[in-house]
Amino acid sequence: MKIEANSLVPRLIHQTWKTRDVPPELLAFQRSWTGRNPGFAYRFWTDDDIGRFVAEEHPALLPVFRGYADPIARIDLARYLILRRFGGVYADLDFECLRPIDGLLEGRSFVVGQEPEEHGRLAKAVERGLPRILCPSFLASVPGHPFWDHLLSRLVEARHCGDVLDATGPFLLTRAHADYRGEGRAAVTVLAPELLYPVTKDECWSGRLFDPVFWERATRDAYAVHHWEGTWFRGAADRGGGPAAGLPRQVAAVVSDGRPDGERPAGVAADGLPLISCLMVTRGRSELLRFAIEGFVRQTYPNRELVVVCDSPALPQDDPLERAIRDAACPNIRLIRVEAASRSGSQPGGLTLGELRNIAVDRAAGRYVCQWDDDDLYDPCRLEMQQRVLAAAGAQACLLGRWMIWWPAEDRLAVSCERDWEGSLLCETAAMPRYPALRRGEDTPVVEQLRRSARVVRMDLPRLYTYVVHGGNTFTVSHFEAHWQAATACFDGGRCRAMLEEMGKRLPVEAYRRAVPVSAPAPVPATAAARQGSVLVLTPVKDAVVHLPRYLELLGRLDHDPSRLSLGFLEGDSRDGTHDWLAGRLPELRQRYRRVTLLRHDHGFRPDGPRWAPAIQRRRREVLARARNRLLSGALGDEDWVLWLDADLVDYPPDLLTRLLAAGRDIVVPHCALPDGRTFDLNSFRLEGETEDPRHLADGIFQPPRGAGRRYLDDFAGEEAVPLHGVGGTALLVRADLHREGLCFPPYSHRGYIETEGLAAMARDMGITAWGLPGLRIVHADH
Repeated sequence: MKIEANSLVPRLIHQTWKTRDVPPELLAFQRSWTGRNPGFAYRFWTDDDIGRFVAEEHPALLPVFRGYADPIARIDLARYLILRRFGGVYADLDFECLRPIDGLLEGRSFVVGQEPEEHGRLAKAVERGLPRILCPSFLASVPGHPFWDHLLSRLVEARHCGDVLDATGPFLLTRAHADYRGEGRAAVTVLAPELLYPVTKDECWSGRLFDPVFWERATRDAYAVHHWEGTWFRGAADRGGGPAAGLPRQVAAVVSDGRPDGERPAGVAADGLPLISCLMVTRGRSELLRFAIEGFVRQTYPNRELVVVCDSPALPQDDPLERAIRDAACPNIRLIRVEAASRSGSQPGGLTLGELRNIAVDRAAGRYVCQWDDDDLYDPCRLEMQQRVLAAAGAQACLLGRWMIWWPAEDRLAVSCERDWEGSLLCETAAMPRYPALRRGEDTPVVEQLRRSARVVRMDLPRLYTYVVHGGNTFTVSHFEAHWQAATACFDGGRCRAMLEEMGKRLPVEAYRRAVPVSAPAPVPATAAARQGSVLVLTPVKDAVVHLPRYLELLGRLDHDPSRLSLGFLEGDSRDGTHDWLAGRLPELRQRYRRVTLLRHDHGFRPDGPRWAPAIQRRRREVLARARNRLLSGALGDEDWVLWLDADLVDYPPDLLTRLLAAGRDIVVPHCALPDGRTFDLNSFRLEGETEDPRHLADGIFQPPRGAGRRYLDDFAGEEAVPLHGVGGTALLVRADLHREGLCFPPYSHRGYIETEGLAAMARDMGITAWGLPGLRIVHADH
């Protein structure tokens, strides 16, 4: 079959399962494809659907289809026939989409991924002499691609092979590709393992992905990750499922024994799992405590209770603590209020935190007690894993050697340094020392005493406990900054968001973020180095001679060190000699600035009439997006930041760049106005609701009347920074690594947005929020 020169892989995702009842552990993976790729249609195929399709469309292949003894062979054949007929994308249900896949498909007619190189060293691959393996778990093609007929002929020849891998699966696909000679539009693109198969089967099955540092590093460049569930050859018992799925088989742990010689560990009760009393001390006023209570309810360890000690009286109406306990609907939660009479002999200001913890220990019924702070997040398997390691080590106390630290207001997440994290303590009640009467730091002496008197195991599974820095903690900001500097791994910006999304499969991170009692995230303090980082200023230009003298004048006034500024221009479609004007000034510019690049590319776009006419917006912004992307690819070097700057700005302050950098955001824009003060840049907006009105879609992009469902930066006077759904390009600062990671200006409709607005939408898919600074004004020419 012939492929049309301009044919594209259809925006259609296919997935299959035996019935419409998808296993619960695969539902999140299934949703990731539609959630990440909203412009794609979705088609789900059951075994019955597949049987009818093969019978109707390919009756000649029915004997082969029905002759397979293994059901997975029929699914393999079906996916090939479906893509041959309809085109689009096929993904197994144990594939998780991490980012929009448009970038994988653009300019390609057939896409397949290579499995990790380690799989080529497995016994079956070595026996067959296959050093690399192509995997059919993700496939994309145009309809009627010639490789399908080539593959199907090999499949018919191999129909009697005893191993499904040779008959229909990866080995057949690999061999067929090896002797395929298609070129041009008939070519097959093989993607490197890190894009689709960044982890091996063993890394999935062993629970290695539960290690946050490994997960972040492995998936950093991936569009999707295959979890190798192996539903066709691994039984449910092997695969696991539920909250315990994906936990590591082995946990690194270190045991210390401070008991006198001859003492033996007590061991676990012979009558089954011992009761663990989780102890939560609270003042009961914060809405955050409900997450700690919900975290207790979701624990997989069955024999547990939660003892809540509160040192303040209940509010007369709708007490947050009592409401949270009531909503939890869990019978094994006990609330103990410390009344005024109990506080009469205490220090001024009421009982200390240490004294309250002792009350909780005294009221515990369990053989073990576990500290359970009221403002942190706990993995559902925290108790199960800590008790399991404690029992295996014959220890009396268990601590985490690392835990997660999260700054919700700053998009920062860290894996802590290695130490005894006192807040994670699980301990035999009989061995538990008394807490000193301290208002903070009361648990450190307890752990020090346990180290001297008990057998203690320290385990390394940081995702079990997420300590949250929300501004109301016992310790100060400088305390947590020190932990950030000492952390074994730090994630900020987009990588923080990606990590939180992964953790959100097990923790309510988004709900917690919304409940944090701050109005807007505080910016990360800008260091002197950040304020004077290397910056690439990029400007697409067209018929700009009249504006360029002022452009260079304003640029020369910036208070940023010019030796740390690079410039890049792309001229296209001009009729006024813009390119020659710039070319004539290159020698003087290159003396002043770090590096200067001048590119030229005509797009043939010279419309008649005003540039804001709705009828030409799709085409105009498509051309501008392509110009920006071409300029970026041709000019970006080793710079830290990219500042997109319009040529027709008529004024901005000399500290424009300094203030944009000091905002501490990955993507940030100032407020661009006209000389008369009216807001000019309507592409920088925040939606009033969750979505746009679909009636405002024109040519596939949202083009609402001014103010219809959108708020612009002039609506936020007095606010330092506001999150935005769309940004303009008049003065747009972007962290350069985001561009290197694939953030671009989509020349197509991405979620209904294009060019700079499309960049903001794409950034949200990467976990990055764009911000606007209402108080930082720049002025655009009125034309």
